[in-house]
Amino acid sequence: MFRQLAVQAPGQDAHGAVRMHWTPGHVDPQGQAWYQVQAYQANLSVVQVLRIDPTLAPLAADWLRWQSRHLSAVGPGQGVVFDHWLRAADLQVAVCPPAPTGSCPFVDSYDSTAASMLMVADSYLAAAGDVAVLRETAVRAALRASAATMAALRQADGLTWAKPDYPVAYLMDAVEVAAGWRAWARVQRAAYGDTAGAAGSMATAQRTEDAMRALLWHAPSQAWRHALQAGAPVFSRWYADTVAQAWPLLWGVEGPRSGDAANAWRRASARWLGADDWSRRNVDTAGFWWPAAAAAAQCVGDTASARTWIARARDAWLRPEQPFPWPFHVGDLRWLLWMADPRASVSGTR
Repeated sequence: MFRQLAVQAPGQDAHGAVRMHWTPGHVDPQGQAWYQVQAYQANLSVVQVLRIDPTLAPLAADWLRWQSRHLSAVGPGQGVVFDHWLRAADLQVAVCPPAPTGSCPFVDSYDSTAASMLMVADSYLAAAGDVAVLRETAVRAALRASAATMAALRQADGLTWAKPDYPVAYLMDAVEVAAGWRAWARVQRAAYGDTAGAAGSMATAQRTEDAMRALLWHAPSQAWRHALQAGAPVFSRWYADTVAQAWPLLWGVEGPRSGDAANAWRRASARWLGADDWSRRNVDTAGFWWPAAAAAAQCVGDTASARTWIARARDAWLRPEQPFPWPFHVGDLRWLLWMADPRASVSGTR
């Protein structure tokens, strides 16, 4: 499926893009179909795709180059790859297709999107052992711009805002930003020989995690607040309150005490068992499957829920006549492949 979503069109601007889904996401007033390209979701998938199959490294290199070409160099979106669209008929690339259904140009968050590109660079280096791509002028500039974006969004308390004009500090974003800084540190050291910069990036990652524990852990609930501006977590809300409990666990971030992250997921997901069983039906109001929940269940030893979810997803997504129908999207590959990776299940590495 990843090979199908990765666009190979040498000589065209679309070459290297990774589509959100194999079906179009928009039809314009002229009846032209357009595929969506969302950097954040594609980046999440590439990280795990490379772990499962390092031979896909050339596609990852093309994807890094594509992002480098389409990253905003100046203006309010500097250092971020906005969502793009590819016209199905000829693979023309546009930031905004004709008559978009929402705001355009758009990106869900600056901080997570920037962090995710750095994670891809780190994963590419680990899979291919190749520093040449990361040293290409455009790629290196894009990676530095991504790191600069995260730095610009970091506040005095150690957390990042989602966007410059959206001053909300989300738990899920903070987890990914910390991972992004650690990834960037490894790239700085291995690809660029920048040991001082790498040390600074690792220190920033640690400050971000410390800020999460100090500011986002809600002690009375023994769980995480999904945002700094939010109150106590409300487990009757699947997204964002319940889903947010999975993110620190899945990315290896502990709470104030050992075991807090795992217990937070157990406590939150318990509300979604029985008649509301998340593993047996889509409890998300938008209809998304959230394979990350199955991965979290596996992490805490709830193999029954994980297996039930996997069996349901297999029936829906592996039909020969129509594999992976929407609402499957490219980002789901990260968690599907994580569960398929025996090294992850044995070692607990993400």
